[in-house]
Amino acid sequence: MSSILYSLFARFALFLEPISPRFVSFLIRRRLNAWKQEGVIDDFKVQTKRVGKFHYKVVVDLDFTPLQARHIMTDALTRLSRVGRR
Repeated sequence: MSSILYSLFARFALFLEPISPRFVSFLIRRRLNAWKQEGVIDDFKVQTKRVGKFHYKVVVDLDFTPLQARHIMTDALTRLSRVGRR
């Protein structure tokens, strides 16, 4: 279902471009809400602003507990070490 939505969005991008910041914010909020429900993050705030045609400024503020931050940093360092081995 979402792949159909994405393809429709791509076809009508020129007509939908002025409302794109709302759509981008919606997609980011949806993903962050899932992370919040899983306990990956504590809270978040998303702000999207249209700077120009097809140019947007997206500000994402994430709140973590110390334990969540440690888990995220450990995961990121593990992924980076795997990339360095290749």
